[in-house]
Amino acid sequence: MLNLLQELKDTLGMSYLFVSHDLNVVRLLCDRVIVMCAGRIVEQGPTAQILGSPQAQYTRDLLAAVPHPTFA
Repeated sequence: MLNLLQELKDTLGMSYLFVSHDLNVVRLLCDRVIVMCAGRIVEQGPTAQILGSPQAQYTRDLLAAVPHPTFA
């Protein structure tokens, strides 16, 4: 399903609203991101900017909670 969404975006120039709690999927699919806390927007902008250099403490806390698998 995620590949289909990416293909539609790329081939048709399609826009869509994608809601997810999986920040790894957000990083993969989204050009822009909005971070919300308790129904309020705390941060928004280009995905690389928001996930790479978050300004809001809430966003930093979310990113710190994302699991990063270790490979042996």
